[in-house]
Amino acid sequence: MMSITQVFKIFILTALSCYVILVEARGNSPVLTFADHGHVNPFTGGVAWETSNHPDVMSMEWAFIGLSDVLPLCSGGFDWTSVEDFLSAVDARGHQGILRPVIFGPGYGQENFAPSDLLVNAFVYDSSTYDNPAWNEASVQACILKFIDAFAVRYKGDQRVAYVQMGLAGLWGEHHLDGANYTAVNFPTKTFQKTMIEHFIDGFGHTPSDIQTSLSLDSAQDHGFFSSADTSLDNLRFGFFDDSLLTNNHGGINNWRQDLAPAMQLALHKQHGWGGEAYWSGCNSNGSWTTPPNDCGNGESLGDQAQRIGLNYMLGSPAFDNNNITAATLLTASQLIGYKFTATSVTRHDLSHVKVTVENTGAAFSPYKIEVCTNEGCSGDLSTLKPGDSVVLTVPATASSTQTLFFTSPRLNPSSTQKIRWSNVSADDEAATLTVDVSMSDLIFEDGFD
Repeated sequence: MMSITQVFKIFILTALSCYVILVEARGNSPVLTFADHGHVNPFTGGVAWETSNHPDVMSMEWAFIGLSDVLPLCSGGFDWTSVEDFLSAVDARGHQGILRPVIFGPGYGQENFAPSDLLVNAFVYDSSTYDNPAWNEASVQACILKFIDAFAVRYKGDQRVAYVQMGLAGLWGEHHLDGANYTAVNFPTKTFQKTMIEHFIDGFGHTPSDIQTSLSLDSAQDHGFFSSADTSLDNLRFGFFDDSLLTNNHGGINNWRQDLAPAMQLALHKQHGWGGEAYWSGCNSNGSWTTPPNDCGNGESLGDQAQRIGLNYMLGSPAFDNNNITAATLLTASQLIGYKFTATSVTRHDLSHVKVTVENTGAAFSPYKIEVCTNEGCSGDLSTLKPGDSVVLTVPATASSTQTLFFTSPRLNPSSTQKIRWSNVSADDEAATLTVDVSMSDLIFEDGFD
């Protein structure tokens, strides 16, 4: 509590249109320490294909968007019903969706999703034949760009969407053909790959307030655009997606991921927060990625791998559907992935602001703008905060000695049941708030005149 002398001094200085400089004298605020909460932060954690299992310990669900389901004819109009149905169901469970458009994908639904007037070539995979676009045809390229542009216009501002995968090229939109020849007939040229990437990024946006688009890391192999000498996309905002996480020797020096092109892209885009999928056999299919030590028997734990590559989320289905993963193990494994924010200090700055020191105690950058708020206003952009680093933010506040802090993000609907939570011992996990004491007795007053 301020003394009568201090109150009188403030009144006189204000009346004289002078200013008061408030200087921190003592740090009486309680010690703020890290603790995991019992939730999964938005944009992070284990991801399932559409499921109603364990809704309280997931933040996202995944859907492949069949091109022909949305665009039956390249020459015709769009039908977004399948996408809307998915996003509505996901939103009702308090989750967000990850969307990847595909043209063919063995094991997924009808498996072929080429519009009926799209020129295609037969592509044989695992003794089955699929419709692969004739990528060297101008009409095919026009159809693909028509879809990408309309997709972006439709969903650019949709807060039900967490991420968009660029998809479309190759098996399951994973940017590879599993050993087949990468000719101009059966795979987009590097020139057209670049055009597709630009349309996705330009369409969905370049800022931390826009939906992040991601591309398979296979695009940094020899057949992909990022193996070329063209560096014009290197400084753009987009993420990568590793379709086979936790594989044996994933971080080894002889693994292709450590070759020049993929290693360079990892370094350039780690700040954007990566995604991936647990490799299929013996890891994804049985859910063993959730079992400690969370390494699928291959030595590097999910936590260590997440920190090394900056991993925010990992597709790990269909174990969810088979109930092989319990809510408790899923939560524990998901806590190994993604950003986390811990307040380490909160002090009074002046009568209408507090200074909040925030550390990223997670494994990755936040992919999106996140601000620290009180009911008086917000400040900062935590998407730039590197894991292990701290930032001091000056946040609007009342003169009260008790302040309640919370987070907000333009990519999250304020009415959503999902909340960005403080990783602090004293946080209120359910309300997603942190209440702190910033007593006025922590300040002394110095005056100055113009």
